[in-house]
Amino acid sequence: MLKYISTTWVHFILVIIAVMLDGGISLYLAPLLFKQPMSASPMLSLILVIMPVMTGHAQQIKRKWLYTIAFFAGMLVDIFYTGIVGPAIIGFLLMLKLAEFIQRYLSYSFSSSLAVWFVTLTAYMAYDYAAFGIINLVNLNIPNFIMFHLFPTIIINLVLLIIVYELVIYLYNATKKPDISSYDVTPRDLNGRLVLDSRSQRNMSK
Repeated sequence: MLKYISTTWVHFILVIIAVMLDGGISLYLAPLLFKQPMSASPMLSLILVIMPVMTGHAQQIKRKWLYTIAFFAGMLVDIFYTGIVGPAIIGFLLMLKLAEFIQRYLSYSFSSSLAVWFVTLTAYMAYDYAAFGIINLVNLNIPNFIMFHLFPTIIINLVLLIIVYELVIYLYNATKKPDISSYDVTPRDLNGRLVLDSRSQRNMSK
């Protein structure tokens, strides 16, 4: 059934679900995630945005759609969670570009995906800290940011990555379209011999 569904649509739906789950996880686990002075932010939406790149399925989705979906996800995060349109949009697009750059030098495996995810998430958190620091919405100094926000965020998102990794790969593989260019479409008769056209047969009979 899934083979009739475009991977692009599957990716889009997964990213939208991830955006909603970020809010749900933050709400229901708030006593654990935001226990002062600690603050851990679920970033499942960012994980899903870069997942096709990390797992080698980006070729199933047109590049313009990867960036369009990243833009849309960032806009939703800005509207519903930050209240300021712009930081997450720019951040998601930059992180997708960064993930593509890093993945060029790595193979497709869980360990490589882990490396891409770690660098990308850390870069996004640093970007987010700098962006909100510029508009004076962050009061933490850098050591406290690393200890009480960056590390807890990495831990919670590592758990989320492990939970969704295999499931997302399964969905991408299930919607992968066969490469018909590799099929042998040479006409053959029932005995497996090449079928010659009528002109060739006439020439041989002469």
